[in-house]
Amino acid sequence: MLDGRKLVPEILRFIVVSGIAFAIDAGVYLLLSETFEMDGSWAKRISFGCISVWGFFAHKHFTFRHRVFRTSEPIRFAIVYLAGWILNSYVYDATIDLDHSSKPAFLVATFAWACWNFIGQKWFVFR
Repeated sequence: MLDGRKLVPEILRFIVVSGIAFAIDAGVYLLLSETFEMDGSWAKRISFGCISVWGFFAHKHFTFRHRVFRTSEPIRFAIVYLAGWILNSYVYDATIDLDHSSKPAFLVATFAWACWNFIGQKWFVFR
């Protein structure tokens, strides 16, 4: 189940894809929250939604190199992403309640989501 020869490269590819997703996420978040002065919680939720389609295809084809298409994959991916979106939102809100600073809250929420996302995709979506 835990083959290090396969797991380590997947984690590294996951980091690359997630780095690009982070840039998209952060760019949309900053654009909405600072340029358009949108509430930070909603800006975070919208930015998170923007990376969903990107994440499905990038993680499927690049991170996990999963070539076969199963009709359950988009549904499973949506479940993982929806649960991750909820986790991300709650972690963001809880962190901002503690610190009252949006940037650390954004980072903590993104890290929690990334851990959840890798585990969910590795062992539930693209298994």
